[in-house]
Amino acid sequence: MLGYEEITPELASTGTFFCLKVKGNSMEPRLFEDDIIVVKQQPDIESGDVAVVLVNGDEATVKQIKKADNGITLIGYNVAVYPPTFYSNEDIINLPVTIIGKVIELRRPF
Repeated sequence: MLGYEEITPELASTGTFFCLKVKGNSMEPRLFEDDIIVVKQQPDIESGDVAVVLVNGDEATVKQIKKADNGITLIGYNVAVYPPTFYSNEDIINLPVTIIGKVIELRRPF
């Protein structure tokens, strides 16, 4: 455990939240290494939202999600280095690919 981040009582009353420290550069230029993200725990998000996703049961990643009838695409903003990854509906079940929550706030350390 690294510590705690405060959120407002109003926000806390809307659900369960956790924070993560960003590792890597797949979401640059919007999210950078060591940024703190506040995540609302929820099993689904809207297409276009940025979410924390668990792939293969143990690899957490932060990506923008694009939904389609036949699956989802995980998109990092640094597409020159990290191309989008598509997971079919079958992949989502078998790997599995699980949405953990929606990124709702960025806290950049000084």
